[in-house]
Amino acid sequence: MQMQSEPHVMTCLAEACSWNCEDQCCAPSIEVGADHPQCDTFTTEPREPQDVMASVSDCKVADCHFNHEMSCGAAGITLGVHSDHADCMTFRA
Repeated sequence: MQMQSEPHVMTCLAEACSWNCEDQCCAPSIEVGADHPQCDTFTTEPREPQDVMASVSDCKVADCHFNHEMSCGAAGITLGVHSDHADCMTFRA
């Protein structure tokens, strides 16, 4: 059985996040929260950007259409601003 690769963060519009590099996420990987599709990797603490396209390592939003046993099945995701953090805008119930 061939393993599906983790989807990538295609765009991040959360400019306040330290992992945001010109609307691209430059964290090694991200996790998406449980109660709502919040990016758990969002931070304003100084970080050393990575020269990678971030992948979605875990999705804990059980009611998301793309969640398959805590793995994101979307081809790619977009992160957008919600309140004072980032949310997965690809979320679909």
